Amino acid sequence: MNSPSSEPRLVTVADRVHAWIGAGGDSNAGAIETPEGLLIVDTQQYPRLGRLLREAALAKTGQPLRLVINTHCHLDHTHGNVAFADVPILAHERTLAAMNACLGPRSGAVWSVAEHDTKLRFLFGQNVLELVAGDDAAQRWFAGRIALADYDTVVIRPPDETFAGDFAFHLPDDTVRLHYFGPAHCDGDIVVHLEKRRVAFLGDLLFHGRFPWLGDCDLDGLIAALGSVLALDLAVVVPGHGPPATPADVARFRDMLVELRAAVDRAVKAGASEEAAVREVSLPQYESVQRYKEWMPLDVKAAYRYLRGR
Repeated sequence: MNSPSSEPRLVTVADRVHAWIGAGGDSNAGAIETPEGLLIVDTQQYPRLGRLLREAALAKTGQPLRLVINTHCHLDHTHGNVAFADVPILAHERTLAAMNACLGPRSGAVWSVAEHDTKLRFLFGQNVLELVAGDDAAQRWFAGRIALADYDTVVIRPPDETFAGDFAFHLPDDTVRLHYFGPAHCDGDIVVHLEKRRVAFLGDLLFHGRFPWLGDCDLDGLIAALGSVLALDLAVVVPGHGPPATPADVARFRDMLVELRAAVDRAVKAGASEEAAVREVSLPQYESVQRYKEWMPLDVKAAYRYLRGR
């Protein structure tokens, strides 16, 4: 497994297709060259990094900007939207609905959020505060995640344009398809798929080299969405976090989710309480994966509540 870089970097993953790989496993983005300019895929976790992405993409390609695509709503992929104020932003209509549900009414063109709990929900899902309730260590960890001054006031520019179902850009030599496979990591996740170049940007449907964060995801939907990704003809997959991957990496990540779901499901069917499941359910084969220690207990809680609610 490739070790995460200490600095974000732009890497070319196919002809005129570039992936921006976040430092230390932080959020990724991308830039796709088209005759009308760059399609930017996601915009980073705060505007300072969004500007670095923008500068790197323009310097690498010499192309103007055409459009930003948000793969999903979460803060670490959309907080940099304001660094692209001069181009339209496109997302699935459920992404805009999720933003509205989390952030509430906005005055003017953007949301401006200083409230700590709202920022955490927008980064990790609407149920994150319930998952960490009563866990002082987890609360400290999550508070530390947004401790940088870059998060003091979170300004989010929403999508200007949305679509229902799927969407496509027809290029002279390729087709860029935006696939929506239903609720998964969150509601509104899309896959950006270049058919002939056999590349897909998965957003947070895939964490490569990092244990999954379930939060308020639709666990069965996420597993099914990864199955749909595996049915595509792909050579390179850009995850939401971690280095560029292959379909085999997608399959391994899906297997991890399946094993986690099965372990929690056994606890539920055996009549274990949520607290007992958190204590007893483990996946020792994945203990060395980044964030296992911090996220496994919370993932068990999330999966337990998901399975009990089905």
